[in-house]
Amino acid sequence: ADLGLGQGGGQEVRKASDAQQQGGSKVEFLLLVAVIGVLAFELLDRLSGVEVEAERTEVNLTLRNIRVGLRLAVGERLMRGQEDSLGELLDVNPVSLLGHLPRGYLGETSTPGGAGSWRFDPATRELSYRPRQPEAFGGKAELRWQMKSQGALGGRIVGIWLENKLD
Repeated sequence: ADLGLGQGGGQEVRKASDAQQQGGSKVEFLLLVAVIGVLAFELLDRLSGVEVEAERTEVNLTLRNIRVGLRLAVGERLMRGQEDSLGELLDVNPVSLLGHLPRGYLGETSTPGGAGSWRFDPATRELSYRPRQPEAFGGKAELRWQMKSQGALGGRIVGIWLENKLD
């Protein structure tokens, strides 16, 4: 019995089915690319947040280590009975109180460096840092600190700390 398909009728149906599968696989591929693109965007967004938090943590740890070094220097002078020499610490480069130099430290210079650089300006006696991610620090292009002291009666220094210089 002839069903009207003629010769090779089954092959034509098979070709149409193959064309639909190829078209379907193209749509699936585009969908896969779109999903991967969305996931990649989300990953990059989260990595940016991690970079901001990492820089904030790095700066805070550096400052904490400087403050610990300052306390050790003050304590050492107090134990030796050299209270009168505490004022000399006001002129010390705070980075010298660290066991190692922070990443991006340029040294004692008044010339600002690029993003991620620390420097100590001997003229102003300020320690400064230029963030790689300014949004981690409220959008500030440069952060600055300076050694400060507290005096008591008779002009003796009784406390020294590293103070944040707000603009």
